[in-house]
Amino acid sequence: MNPNLLALLHSSDQLNQFKQIHSQIIVNCAALTRILVKKLIDSSFLGYAREVFDRIPLPDQALYISFISSYTKLSFNKEAIKLFASMHSSRTQMSSRAVLAVIKSCSGFSGVSVGKQVHGLVVNYGFDLDVFVQSALMDFYAKKGDFFSARKIFDGILVKDPVFYNCLISGYSKVGDVMAAECLFDEMKEKTVASWNSMISCYVNNGYHDKALEIFERMQANNIPPSQITWVTLLSLTAKLRDLKLGLKVKKLIADSNICVNTIVLTAIVNMFVKCGAIDEAREEFDWMRTRDTLAWSAMISGYAQNRRPTEALELFECMKKEQIRPNDVALVSVLSACSQLGSVEAGECLAACIETQDLASNVYVASALLDMYSKFGNIAKARQVFDKMPERDIVSWNSMIVGLAVNGFAEDAILLYEKMKESEVKPDSITFVGLLTACSRTGLVELGLEFFRSMELHYSIEPKIEHYACIVDLFCRTGRLNEAYELVCRMEMEPNVVIWGTLLSASRTHLNVELAELCVEKLLKLEPENSGHYVLLSNIYASLGRWQAALEVRNLMKNKRVQKVAAYSWIELDNTVHKFLVGDTFHPRSSEMMPASETVVVVAGCTSSNFRTISDLIMPAQTKVCEGLLDLATRRGVQVFSQIIFVQASVQVVVGVFELVASRMKGRSFTTKLEGSGTMKRQEERMSAEKYLASSIERFLGVLLF
Repeated sequence: MNPNLLALLHSSDQLNQFKQIHSQIIVNCAALTRILVKKLIDSSFLGYAREVFDRIPLPDQALYISFISSYTKLSFNKEAIKLFASMHSSRTQMSSRAVLAVIKSCSGFSGVSVGKQVHGLVVNYGFDLDVFVQSALMDFYAKKGDFFSARKIFDGILVKDPVFYNCLISGYSKVGDVMAAECLFDEMKEKTVASWNSMISCYVNNGYHDKALEIFERMQANNIPPSQITWVTLLSLTAKLRDLKLGLKVKKLIADSNICVNTIVLTAIVNMFVKCGAIDEAREEFDWMRTRDTLAWSAMISGYAQNRRPTEALELFECMKKEQIRPNDVALVSVLSACSQLGSVEAGECLAACIETQDLASNVYVASALLDMYSKFGNIAKARQVFDKMPERDIVSWNSMIVGLAVNGFAEDAILLYEKMKESEVKPDSITFVGLLTACSRTGLVELGLEFFRSMELHYSIEPKIEHYACIVDLFCRTGRLNEAYELVCRMEMEPNVVIWGTLLSASRTHLNVELAELCVEKLLKLEPENSGHYVLLSNIYASLGRWQAALEVRNLMKNKRVQKVAAYSWIELDNTVHKFLVGDTFHPRSSEMMPASETVVVVAGCTSSNFRTISDLIMPAQTKVCEGLLDLATRRGVQVFSQIIFVQASVQVVVGVFELVASRMKGRSFTTKLEGSGTMKRQEERMSAEKYLASSIERFLGVLLF
C-alpha cells in the first residue's frame, strides 16, 4: 500500500482532488479503492462514490453498511433498499447495522409492504431477537399506524426493556391514542426519565395540557431528575399556552436544578418568551447565549417578525450573515415577512436574489413566503413567476397565490387558479375561501360569492369563520346591499367583530345611511372605545348631510373622552431607506423642494375646497411622497408607494392616479402606488378620463423635477 498516496487521500476534501487520486490508485495501488470509496462517502460525494463502488468485483460488508447508512441519512430510501437487496443477493455477510439502516428507510415508502419484506429477511437472518432491531421494527410499524404488528413484536419480547414501552408510547402519541399510551405507561414496572418524557410529550402533543403538568409533578414526586428533553417539552407547552407566568416558573425550575443546559434548552426558552409576546426578554436570553446555532437565530428573528418588529428582524438577520450562520427556512420566511411589513421592496428583492443563488426557492415554505411578499408589494407578475417555478406546491402555496391575486384586483385569475388547484387534487381549506370571497367582493360577483360561501360547508365541511362572514358583508356593502349585509350580521352565530362593524360603517358613510352608521358606531365603541376613526367617520357622515351640530357633538364627545386621532402616514423606500410622511409634514429635510411642486399640481388639478384653510392643508401624504420620489434622481428601479391614509377628496384621488401615469411615462421609470386602509382609488375609467385634462399641465411642472 502506497503511504504517500494514502496520506494524500486522507488530506483531500474536494471532488477534483479525489478524481486525480483515483486515477493514481487505478494505475499504482488498487488496494486503496475501498478506502477511496469510504472517504468519498464520508465527504458526501455519493454519486462518484457509487461509480467507483460499482466497479469493485466483491464489495465488503463495511462498504455496503457505509453506503446504506448514508443513503438512509439523506432520505435516499429507494437507493438504500436497492443496495440492501444487492447485498442480500451477493451473499455478503449481513450485519445488524445494515438492517437497522434499511428498516429506517422503509418509513419513506407509503404502506408497510416494503417493510414487511425486510422484516421477513430480518427473521431469516436471525436478527429478529436483536433488541435494537426489534425496537426499530416496532417504531416502523407504529409510524405506519400498524399497531397490530407493533404490538405483536412487543408481546413476543420476554424481557421488556423500557425502550420498547417508550417506542410504543411514542407511536400511540403520534396517532392520538392517548388512552392506549396511558395503559402502557401504567404497566411499566421500571420507568426511566425517557418514559416520563414520552408520556409528557404525548399529553402536550395531543392537547392534554393539564395532564402534562400533572405527570411532571408525579415525576418530581418520584424523585426522577428532569432531563434536557423534559425541560424542552415543558417550555414548548408554555409556548403553546402563551402562558408567560408558567414559562417563568419552568425557567426558575431549570435554574434551581443546577443542570448544565444546552443550546436546545436555551433556544426553547427564547421561543417561549417569543410566543408569550415578551420579545425583549427573549432578546436578553438570546444575547446571554454563548453559542447560538441556526435554530436560536431563527427563533429570535421569527420572534421579531411575529411581534411586528420588522426592522429588528432585518438587523438581526444581517448579524446572522456576518456570523456566517447559514439561515434555515424559518429564518428566511421570517425575514421575508419582515420585508412585507416594512414595505421594503429593495431589501425584499435582495433577499429574493440571495434565495435564488442558494437554490432555496425550491423549498415550498420559502417559495410560499416569497410569493406572499411580492403579492403584498403589489408585484403580482413576480409572485406568479415564483409560483409557476415551484416544483411542488402545498395548500399554503395555492392559498398565497389565490389571496394575492384577489387582493390585487385579479379576481378572475384567482378563481381560475382555484379551479386549477382542484384539478391538482389539492383540497381547499378555510383560507382558500377567504381568497375566493375576497375576489368576488372586489369585483361585485355577489351570486358567485354566495355560491362559494354555501359550498364551503356543503362540499368541504368547512365551517364558516368570522373572516368569511366579513367577506360576505363586504361583498354586500360594495354592491350597495346594506340591508342584506345587516341581516347577515344579525343572523351570525358568532359575535361580529370590529372588521364587520367597520365595513358596515364605511358603507353607511358611502350611502349616507345615518341610522345604520349610528348603530355601527355604538357597537364599535364598545369593542374599541379608544379608536378615533369611528368618531371621525360618524362626524363626517353628519357633516356630509349638513348636520353640523351633530358632527360637533361627536367631536366634543371624542374630546371629552380624551380620544386622540392617530395621524395616518404614508411611506416610500429610496435606496434602502424608508421615508415616512404625514399630512402637511414640514419636517422632512426636502420639504422646501417638495411642497411647492405638490401645491402647483394641486392647483392645476383644481383641487381647491372650502373645507381647507390653505392649499397646504389639501396636500396629501401620497403626493408628498411622489414628489420626494421624483426629486430623487438616484432611483433606478422605480418607486414603490405605500399609504395608510383614507382618500376623502375624489379629485385628489385622480391626481395620485395621474402621478402614476406621468412617473411611468417619464424617463422610463416604473411607478407603483399601493393604498392600505379603508380608502379606495377612483375606478380606472374615471382616472383615465381625468388624465386627458390634467396630463399636459402636470408633465410641464414635474418635468422640471425629473430633468
